[in-house]
Amino acid sequence: MLDSNDPFDLGLTSSFSYYGCSQLLTAERKRLGNESVAEKSRQPIANSPDALLQGFIKMDRLPSEILLHILDYVVVAHYSNKNNLLKLRTTCKLFDEVLKPYVLKTLQLEFTRLDKGFRARKPLDDDALRRIGPLCQALYIDMMVVRDDGEVRFLGEMFSQIPAMAEFVEELRDSWCMNEESFTEIDYRRQLGFMLAHAPNVAAVKLNLPFQLVSPGQYRASTMVLGNTFAALAQRPDEESAALRTLVLENLSDVSVVSLWRNPQDVKNIMAAFRDLRRLFLSVRRNDGEDGLALNVNFRHRLWEMIGKAQNLESLCLVDLDTDEKRHGGVKTSSQRDVSLEDWLRRCMPMTPMRVLPKLTFLELRQAEVMGSDLLSMFKCFGDSLRELYLDGVYLKTAYSAGSPQDIINNTLWIGLPNVRPPPNHRWVATYLRQIRVRLRVCRVANLGYYQYVMGEEEPPTDHTTTTTTTTTSSDSNSNNSAATFDLADPCGLSRSLEQRFVEVATGVPQPPTAAGGAPVTHYYPEEAMAQQDGLRPPPPPPLRTEDWHATSYLATRRSPTSAWQRSVDGQFPNCNQHTLAALHNFADAAHRGMALLNQRAHENDELPGNA
Repeated sequence: MLDSNDPFDLGLTSSFSYYGCSQLLTAERKRLGNESVAEKSRQPIANSPDALLQGFIKMDRLPSEILLHILDYVVVAHYSNKNNLLKLRTTCKLFDEVLKPYVLKTLQLEFTRLDKGFRARKPLDDDALRRIGPLCQALYIDMMVVRDDGEVRFLGEMFSQIPAMAEFVEELRDSWCMNEESFTEIDYRRQLGFMLAHAPNVAAVKLNLPFQLVSPGQYRASTMVLGNTFAALAQRPDEESAALRTLVLENLSDVSVVSLWRNPQDVKNIMAAFRDLRRLFLSVRRNDGEDGLALNVNFRHRLWEMIGKAQNLESLCLVDLDTDEKRHGGVKTSSQRDVSLEDWLRRCMPMTPMRVLPKLTFLELRQAEVMGSDLLSMFKCFGDSLRELYLDGVYLKTAYSAGSPQDIINNTLWIGLPNVRPPPNHRWVATYLRQIRVRLRVCRVANLGYYQYVMGEEEPPTDHTTTTTTTTTSSDSNSNNSAATFDLADPCGLSRSLEQRFVEVATGVPQPPTAAGGAPVTHYYPEEAMAQQDGLRPPPPPPLRTEDWHATSYLATRRSPTSAWQRSVDGQFPNCNQHTLAALHNFADAAHRGMALLNQRAHENDELPGNA
């Protein structure tokens, strides 16, 4: 890493090529004509604060190529500190001209730039926006701190008997909700439209929707922000504006999607925004209200209807924010004592595309619980064009009945059992990918597992082929002679993980013989004739590298073609708003103190005479 006090340490490997420096140099020479780049570097900007660069380096003595190459390293060194890089623009005119396309590539719109209180203390400079707007190629909209009236009302009722929390609730209502005191949805739409009008080259947008601390009901703030964002994007003049190619939606709720789909104008705006998309990232949340099942069914259709409007989509990433992200594979078990079957089914991530996306090449599913039939349906829909598949934290949901073990809701395994043909109505994911001839050039997975639902009071015994790493209930091996069989154990006795074997089988790598008897291991699928037509790939040179099958290790040294825009919408600097993070932490800490006071009050009441 570079020392923050030494921006010219050339030991850092630049992510920008020397070819890029040469291009900058050529363009600069053409623009200056007979004036040399070194000559221009001698023209300082008035009141430059950067004594380091002006005092210790005689820039007029440096060759132009070296100077531009140094600037390349400066950009890399300030990867996580764009504000300091902005200050370096004042060093000289050359620095200003070269650094502007980097540091002004993304515009940011967040709460402080909309709130009337903040703007009264520090007004926005609209003239500056007009000057720099044409350089901007991406827009980062962060509305996570916006509170909803319903959320504040719920907290107010919960803390009504705690006087110490009155100020906190009042502050949320007056300062952090959308109202006349802070900003209204009309103010939001006007400011967003103004920014888009003066930044015609914006082709990527990231929107962080409001993140609610509690969710007992259907909130409107997120829906208003989402709807007005789509309206502003749809109203951009086609002939003057760049087509929207990348869209990132964080904290997208099922309520918002379903609500917008009831309004024909909102649907038209969504269609206009999705028309030219090439890359789409969605992290979704579900509502837990009384109408959860009906809402989930509606959301399942509307979500994929919305995605289907992007017929030119090449990259798609779906993340389920309601799923525990700390799991590490294995088998998770729930029963009727923990959750109803209806609620268990409702928590599935929707995986039923309404339309084929003919150009979808890159697909990532992360942190999701899915029904096997839905997952296979999606692979079938996108199989002709899919070339890269990433699965991380994906759990197949299966159901087991102790009384009728043969009657299970979903008969799907990740790999399947060795040397056994799947029974009728059973599907094995890895072999199914080969069966439908998905031509994957990259297949990387991590943290695969199963989420089993046990119907009845008895727990299912687990077959010897199962290696369980995560369970929430214990198993009684004497409760039933039948077993819930999974494929977590390596039949070859090599201790390979489920993830490694999945990638090998899905991509056609021949398997070693079994540990017992040395018989060849084959994973079948129903159509015998197709087995002879699969061109099996030769196994990679031993030892097999982790990055050859593990998603996280593989992407650690590469830019993800599916989810890189979640961290950096422009591919240049990470999108991080410290004000948002600090505000959300303060909200959570205050709510936690209120809950502690509430519990203390309840405990004191229980100890009063007559309440024992």
